[in-house]
Amino acid sequence: AFPALDRGQGPLPQGDLQAQGDLQAQGDLQAQGNLQAQGDSQTQVRPEIIVVDGGSRDGSRAACEGLVDHFLTSAPGRARQMNAGAAVANGEILLFLHIDTLLPDDALTLLQEHLSRVTAFWGRFDVRLSGTRPAFRCIEYFMNLRSRVSGVATGDQAIFVRRAVFERVGGFPDLPLMEDVALSKTLRRLAPPVCLRARVVTSSRRWEQHGVARTVLLMWWLRMLYVLGVAPAVLHARYYKKEFEFSASVLAVFAKEPRLGEVKTRLQPLLGAGRALALHETLIRYVFGNLQSARLCSAEFWVAKSPSSSNQDSHEVFLSLCNKSDIYIQSGSDLGARMRHAVDHAWSRAASVENVVLVGADCPSVDAEYLREALTLLEGGASVVLGPADDGGYVLLGLRKGPCNAAQCDALFGLTASGTGLPDELPWGTERVLEVTRDRLRRAGLTWVELEPRWDVDRPEDLPRLATLRPRFPLG
Repeated sequence: AFPALDRGQGPLPQGDLQAQGDLQAQGDLQAQGNLQAQGDSQTQVRPEIIVVDGGSRDGSRAACEGLVDHFLTSAPGRARQMNAGAAVANGEILLFLHIDTLLPDDALTLLQEHLSRVTAFWGRFDVRLSGTRPAFRCIEYFMNLRSRVSGVATGDQAIFVRRAVFERVGGFPDLPLMEDVALSKTLRRLAPPVCLRARVVTSSRRWEQHGVARTVLLMWWLRMLYVLGVAPAVLHARYYKKEFEFSASVLAVFAKEPRLGEVKTRLQPLLGAGRALALHETLIRYVFGNLQSARLCSAEFWVAKSPSSSNQDSHEVFLSLCNKSDIYIQSGSDLGARMRHAVDHAWSRAASVENVVLVGADCPSVDAEYLREALTLLEGGASVVLGPADDGGYVLLGLRKGPCNAAQCDALFGLTASGTGLPDELPWGTERVLEVTRDRLRRAGLTWVELEPRWDVDRPEDLPRLATLRPRFPLG
């Protein structure tokens, strides 16, 4: 299967139509030529087509050559990719089109006609599945009926919306699944959708590959779980059913609870408390979302709770990315004790867990390939893997269960008592953390492997680096 690419909204330089979707098979790029031809023949203007790649390696850029106006790269995930396309588009009407979906011949004319009404803000097409089996006619009938009755559209129905309204509601919510449902529920509060009876034709390959009954039941089951409050990230994993590449490993992402005035304090003089909080939340979503979506290993949050909040509450940012059962509260007198607690917890709760990797939520330079390298080294027998930070700390720490006994872990995390020849504590938050950690590893008799240096976001001089990230960091 080809990784998803989202074709961003194509604004009309002289008109007001845009198209966006996700690339799932290179052969479906014919849809783009179809869209361009429609614009030229029907409306005398050509929609701008933007493809947003979620980190694929399948030659998608080359396949899009000459067929699209812009080819972008963003963090993986349909919502993120579509929002990235929207951010660079210029048109007044945004059309989000999956690349394996074909528009009807008169689609652009229909949009201009129906959205010319003052009260028409958004809408969708009816859908037809590409397969010829009678069951597909039944499925598409009820898909269109449910959408018409509920006012909720799915991505397969080619959602379109006025740019001003899309920006007003904040675009697609940053969810790995159900982003189309969430956007529809927000938009229908403003106005009911325009439900065009003209049909887009979308691929039926998922039903054909996994079975009609099984796929229908799965989709309804996921929708019900979403209504009941199960995290979209958990639903995403169940829908795509991608097994972990490193099943004996756990990723623990450390993050402070987002609280106004309590996070990114070194950046508050420059950004202000509100923007510093927004940056903190965006970093959490970016780091956890990118690493989790790669499905390299199971992932969990370790949250430093604010003194002003209840330990029973979980912030909505974390709940939007994982299940509540994967959110843990940090415990310990300093960072070393808290990391040691997380490592012990991972090793003790499941005999199958051999490796634990710790990453901070403010380290967006730690991408999936960096994590894969660390996990590969650990599974290959490395006792400890360090990802140095260029400010003298580290962005990643990986431990293998067998070689690291309790005394060595105490030494590593700065929990060693006086009289052992080691410093009483690690100088957390200073430029000497990495230097002292190396010394402790050496004295504890542990060997380690170091990855290439990366960076975190803690100082004003770190902010320009965000623009260099790939996938693209959503700058606000």
